[in-house]
Amino acid sequence: MDEVINFSYGLLQRQINNPVAILLINLGAYLLAEKLFVRMGRKGWFHPLFTTSLMVFLVIRFSPLEPDMYTKHSELLKMLLAPFTVSLAVPLSRQLHMLRQLAGPLMCSLLIGGFLAVFIGMGMALATGGSRDVVLSIATKAVTTAVALVMGEQYGAIIPLVAAVVIISGVYGSLVGPALCRMFGVTDPRAIGFAMGVNAHAGGTARAFELDVTMGVYSSLGMCLCAIYMPLLVPWLISLLL
Repeated sequence: MDEVINFSYGLLQRQINNPVAILLINLGAYLLAEKLFVRMGRKGWFHPLFTTSLMVFLVIRFSPLEPDMYTKHSELLKMLLAPFTVSLAVPLSRQLHMLRQLAGPLMCSLLIGGFLAVFIGMGMALATGGSRDVVLSIATKAVTTAVALVMGEQYGAIIPLVAAVVIISGVYGSLVGPALCRMFGVTDPRAIGFAMGVNAHAGGTARAFELDVTMGVYSSLGMCLCAIYMPLLVPWLISLLL
């Protein structure tokens, strides 16, 4: 009996640790998460970004899937992050006439909001005793994953922590962003969208497009501008605080 169990376990271990199986696990988890999100009335707490991560974690925790193999064979999805980010410029190009009219307020919001997002994050990490590499990892929290990983490698940050911080920021911002704006009387979808793009990048932008197309367009604008702004701002803040 033990031989049968050992043989079955070994067979499952070989099958689940190959690139095709890992790709199917990722896609299957996302499809299930998307269906759950729709079934639960598109509540923010059931956003696919959060539930997909939870499902993949449970698979890794309770199956023979090895974390190193999962990381290695998920490189394809990592490569797709960059073209996905660029594709957000398509709806943005359709709103160029409006963007020119609002250039002043948007740039002020970007400069102040982006600065506060990074400064408060780094300051809280320092105040709670975070080491230098932890603070460097948190410094990349205000940009989308594709840009944050490149910045983290350049600064010597902890790459898994960089990815975790960016994802948590995106999920949390997409959950509380719209409600927080309404609490402070901000109802303009352009303002809500831009704030979500600056503070919650891809996660916030995905949520913004679900709520309102205009909100999504301005969220993608905030995210794209932050991707340009942060590589200029973060090195200065690092030299200032560390």
